[in-house]
Amino acid sequence: MIKKSISRTIAIVSLALLVTSCANMNSQQKRELAEWEAEGIAVKEKDEVTAAVLNVLPGVGDFYNGNVGHGITNLLFWPASVLWAPFGGVAGAQEKNYYATKNYVSSLENNRRRLLDDLDTAFMTQEISKKTYYYGKNKIKKMKVTEFKNEIELRDIIPVKLQRLPASN
Repeated sequence: MIKKSISRTIAIVSLALLVTSCANMNSQQKRELAEWEAEGIAVKEKDEVTAAVLNVLPGVGDFYNGNVGHGITNLLFWPASVLWAPFGGVAGAQEKNYYATKNYVSSLENNRRRLLDDLDTAFMTQEISKKTYYYGKNKIKKMKVTEFKNEIELRDIIPVKLQRLPASN
C-alpha cells in the first residue's frame, strides 16, 4: 500500500515537472534571444529573477509571467513545487522576453521592407535611375536591423533629390 502511494506520488510529481517545464525555449530560440541581447535590441518584458523569487510562493511567479496553467499546477503541488517552480519562473520570463523581442524585431524588419518597397516604387515610376536603385537596395540590405529603430526615409538613403517620394502606408 505504501509502495503504491509512493509510486503514485512520484508519477504525479513527474507529470507536474513535465507540465511546468514546457515553458522552456528550444535551442534556436535561445540563440536568437542571445543575438538580440548582444545587439542591444532585446525586450525585457518580464524580469527572470523576479519570476524565480515570486515562484517560491505557490505559482505566483507563473501568474506574473502570464502562465496561469503553470501557476495552478504549482499551486496544486505546493510545497513540492518549490523544488522546480523557480526554474519554471525563469523559463517563463525568458519565453515572454523572447516573444516580445521577436515582435519588436519583426516591426524593425517591416520598416526595412517598407523602405525597400518605397525604393521599388521610385524605380518603377522612373523617379530614380537603375544605378541609384541598385545602390539604394544594396545599402538598405546591408543595414543592421537596429538602424531601423528610427524612421528612415528614402531620401536618407539615396544621395539624390527626388521630385516626389512614394507615400508609405
